[in-house]
Amino acid sequence: MEFAQAFSPGHVTGLFSIHESDNPLASGSLGAGFCLSEGMTSSVEFHHGSEDLFILNSETSLELPVSRNVVKHFFRRVGQKRKSFFTIRHSTRLPVGCGFGTSGAGALSLSLALNALYGNPLSFLEAATLAHVVEVELKTGLGTVIGETFGGFEIREAPGAPGVGRLANFSYDKDLNAVFLVYGPLSTSTVLKSPSIKDRINLAGATLRQELQNDPSVEKFLRLSQEFTYQSGLLPNRLLGVVEALARSEITASMLMFGDGLFTLVPSARLEQTLSAFRLFRGAGNVFSCLIDPEGGHVTDVH
Repeated sequence: MEFAQAFSPGHVTGLFSIHESDNPLASGSLGAGFCLSEGMTSSVEFHHGSEDLFILNSETSLELPVSRNVVKHFFRRVGQKRKSFFTIRHSTRLPVGCGFGTSGAGALSLSLALNALYGNPLSFLEAATLAHVVEVELKTGLGTVIGETFGGFEIREAPGAPGVGRLANFSYDKDLNAVFLVYGPLSTSTVLKSPSIKDRINLAGATLRQELQNDPSVEKFLRLSQEFTYQSGLLPNRLLGVVEALARSEITASMLMFGDGLFTLVPSARLEQTLSAFRLFRGAGNVFSCLIDPEGGHVTDVH
């Protein structure tokens, strides 16, 4: 085999609480979110250069620490010595760094592709766990990978890597659409360095997650995600005004965690109306929609 490719859905978190541990396998978050039909496709193939070549959306990049560490962790985990270098390509149509789980999706899809290229020395869950560990160690994610591993809507009931943490999926209509208004990235490091903000996040996240567990549904998830947006104190004033204006059009919108933008969920019959409402506030931002991914990360090609 000379080439392998895998896909991981993007992921949106509606509410969460942070659970850190000295053991990356046990670190993670509790909360709830959903996977997107859009995501990250990663391919890996051998090449004869003197170092690995990383390409993101057709642009060569030297600054992809998550991908570099996935490769390093893979060979350490399987106990093999590297005999060649790779060309690794990542492609996504999602905005990077804006709360769509693209870092986790890149880690998961690359780990699955590397594993397939070498004849699957790791199980599916072991390859997914490797991606989670890289995300935790680099502080680029906590609960994204476990959600992206299984797809659909999930409630994360116990923190940790896939196979260590625990989640429960809940049902949704197949014509459900996620609609987004995105202005750009939002720095998480500054936000999460504040003990008072972390305390508010954890209190709100734990309370609202328990409420969702008692009666899981898409409608309740959306309402509680908006409540989390308010209670956590994370919502910038600009987004607050948009949320309130959309509410007057009977659209329940919540903040992307973490991105400078909003999301909602609507059936296909209301999609165009909702897109039009979001476009009223677009400015220099981006408005788009996609479906829900039911499958999670998976290998798409090996040859």
